[in-house]
Amino acid sequence: MAHKLTRLRDLLLSMKLVTREELAQAERMQRETPAPIGSILVSLGFLTEELLLSATAAQMGVSPWHLGDQPPQSAAIRRVPGNICRTYQLLPVEVRGDLLVVAMRNPLDLDAIDLVRNVAAMRIEPVLVDGDRLMRAIDDVYSATLREPDFGDLIDNAAETRSGRPRHMGQSVQKMDADSRPIVNLVNQLLSEAIRAGASDVHIEPRLERVDVRYRIDGQLKKVSEIPHTLLPMITTRLKIMAEIDIVEFRVPQDGRVSVQIDGRQVDLRVSVLPNHYGQRIALRILDQSRSLKSLGEIGFREADLNQFKALVRKPYGLFLVTGPTGSGKTTTLYAALAELRHVTNNIMTCEDPIEYDIDGISQSQVHEKVGLTFAVQLRATLRQDPDIILVGEIRDGETAQTAMRAAMTGHLVLSTLHCNDAPSAVPRLLDMEIDPFLLSTSLIGVMSQRLLRQLCPHCKEEREATGADLELIESFGPQSAAIWVPKGCALCSGSGYKGRAPVHEVMPVTPQLARMIAEREPVDSLREAAGFVSMQSEAIDMVLEGRTSLVEAQRMVFFGTAPARPAQPMLRAA
Repeated sequence: MAHKLTRLRDLLLSMKLVTREELAQAERMQRETPAPIGSILVSLGFLTEELLLSATAAQMGVSPWHLGDQPPQSAAIRRVPGNICRTYQLLPVEVRGDLLVVAMRNPLDLDAIDLVRNVAAMRIEPVLVDGDRLMRAIDDVYSATLREPDFGDLIDNAAETRSGRPRHMGQSVQKMDADSRPIVNLVNQLLSEAIRAGASDVHIEPRLERVDVRYRIDGQLKKVSEIPHTLLPMITTRLKIMAEIDIVEFRVPQDGRVSVQIDGRQVDLRVSVLPNHYGQRIALRILDQSRSLKSLGEIGFREADLNQFKALVRKPYGLFLVTGPTGSGKTTTLYAALAELRHVTNNIMTCEDPIEYDIDGISQSQVHEKVGLTFAVQLRATLRQDPDIILVGEIRDGETAQTAMRAAMTGHLVLSTLHCNDAPSAVPRLLDMEIDPFLLSTSLIGVMSQRLLRQLCPHCKEEREATGADLELIESFGPQSAAIWVPKGCALCSGSGYKGRAPVHEVMPVTPQLARMIAEREPVDSLREAAGFVSMQSEAIDMVLEGRTSLVEAQRMVFFGTAPARPAQPMLRAA
């Protein structure tokens, strides 16, 4: 394939496939309507598509492959993943011993041939195929549920990485050339596919003889592809270069970040590398600036919860906490609250680890625990900047909790997150950090807990009567009998039966009665009973009865073991 290519015109004449008169007529038409000379000859009826393919293959020094007469073998198809076939416009069609025949739009693409050779672990014979027939065949063979990416709008940051300059959130890297190295294209294909599918995380997980790639979509991990284990070192190196992580170190966990642009919007990636038994495991958190910054009205609050939440975060001072597990939308809710409170008369400052989204008009600062800049240290420094409202990314220890509460008692509104199961459990969680009960009772103004439940796909959900244990659970929250909805699965929801997520909340204002109980170290069950709020369990059952989610999904995300029934009296309001 290293020979000098003969002009197609000369080749067609030498093979006596067209006459000089026919070629001259085609060239006159080409001057008026620019198009490949071969396509014009076919359109004029001087040449068949099959003969043109044979002549073009001879021009390139390869054999032609006619997909209509020679369909691909299943043994060949299994050798190469579909995402690689789409990206490089090729299709494995035949296995001959240790030789794999690969039909290609461009059989001279050496980078693509090298990649397929590594993936299939076989010798490769490239053959020429008609481009349109090839893409139709790939679609028929590889039925993908996720849209494949276009590399042209992805970015490559190798040049900037070499400069050694630190990159901050929002700083883009250099634009990628779609014809660059195969591993660069493969990594970018994984990222762009995940971003366009709406994934929140990408997991690259080495196994014994393969590497699994899974995307977290709507809170659930979904396996999307397998990569040969031989490619793992190159993929790991590429991602480390992008995130400015030491590529030589493989014994300890590492973290980094990178900013990319796709479809005209900026996306930030947090990269975590963890040594594993079969290689380095990589987790990527996708932070899509354009998708995740929401207003309070877009969060999905019920009206009563929204009114109570707004009343609490608009107080002039005090500590307000949002609780829940990782990935339950705590940060998104607090960012929405900051956007609501943002005003030219307010000085709003944050202490975050990491800064997930850039909010205009708010001073955001990054915690760096490796150099001693902890949440507590950062918060104390922030208090010297004359803030009105402070967001503390997370309360992890007693020192941060003490500092946050003293800030709340000295005239600041402090918003933060805490990991615990429900709203009342925040109190014993803080007391376990050796917080003084009186200090807690006088600084805490409210706690909200939330979860994100997958919503049923409106196109395929099915209704059925609740019976047995399901009916007993529902009736404990009010209704005597009920119909519930269950997932089925269709093409629009990729067969999962769910599409999108919606939150359930429980908002617990700290009333004077609750403050007294906290100061006296009353047990959490007493606090829950005295608070009288509508629980997450009740809201989840409401979502089930409304047909928005399934009972199975509600039980997966919300613990019903000790769930209180819906209170008969109205919720207590904060004093």
